[in-house]
Amino acid sequence: MTPILSDALAPPDCPRQDIRSVQCSTIVKHVAIILYDGFSLLDAGTLAEALHVANELQSQSSNHSVTYRVNLISAGGGAVACSSSMMVWTEHFSTRDFDRLDNLFVPSGSGVAHASVDDNLIDLLRLVCARGVRVTAIGNGHMVLSAAGVARRDWPSMKHDIRLRSLSASAAEHDRDQALVTSLALLKMDLGAELAARVADRLGSDGGRTLAPAFEEMDAKTLAEKARASARWIVQNCAKPISVGDAARTSSMSERNFLRLFKRELGVTPSKYLLGARLDLTCKLLANSDLPVDKIARRTGLSNGERLSKLFRKELSMSPTEFRTQSRRKS
Repeated sequence: MTPILSDALAPPDCPRQDIRSVQCSTIVKHVAIILYDGFSLLDAGTLAEALHVANELQSQSSNHSVTYRVNLISAGGGAVACSSSMMVWTEHFSTRDFDRLDNLFVPSGSGVAHASVDDNLIDLLRLVCARGVRVTAIGNGHMVLSAAGVARRDWPSMKHDIRLRSLSASAAEHDRDQALVTSLALLKMDLGAELAARVADRLGSDGGRTLAPAFEEMDAKTLAEKARASARWIVQNCAKPISVGDAARTSSMSERNFLRLFKRELGVTPSKYLLGARLDLTCKLLANSDLPVDKIARRTGLSNGERLSKLFRKELSMSPTEFRTQSRRKS
């Protein structure tokens, strides 16, 4: 029996001489949807369709950077019944298959409680997570992740209880919106907001207008998360000779846009934030070690003792030695 849905997402072989076709050098991302008895076919189908549309839209332009290949898998392989009793054929992934897997999605469904006590399914999820695969749940699919001891992971800005329609919307409409927004988050991260918005326009009801508020929120919060992630990176690497350009590259942004975003979200420039991180590290070393000031300066990315002393005078109105003396008196 041929797997349902997954074949539809596999691009055609690259013709050798047709330069307008999808280039063979395009990055291929392998996405798996793990199914269990009672899973939501609407979730799985919406996710698969969104990735298919992304492939299709890219094939119509010269910028085809990512091709998604989708596989439907299960703990034992073979036929799995969805919540409406339709049988769907799934593959059984072997250990070597996990090495090429980029994303795994767990759909919601009426059978999630039984799936949460399925030892084979739980072991499979734990193995996937141990390989560093990005695992995301849709709707109540997070119950299966919890049973496997996997930390629930929301896409930046994603809310599992987000409501995109009116309170009178049916459960099916709501489930589809959950799956679609999750799909858009993946597409936005991989391909940018513009293409994700085009997919939303293609798949969203009412021309995608009901998805607009959630998509705008996803965009804004994703940017905020980028700024916070960059701030964490600066703190973790402040002792190294890093620059604002290095921090901008960690967010895949131009330096100009990064500076604007960082200042908006953190309230200070990246340079000022880096200086503060280096001074905090310096204070800890002064208080908790007997290292000479000059050596501490080199270890915290502040070049030398002279520069460190000037910074302390400017920022703390005292010398490093005075700070060390005061901190030890307090302790």
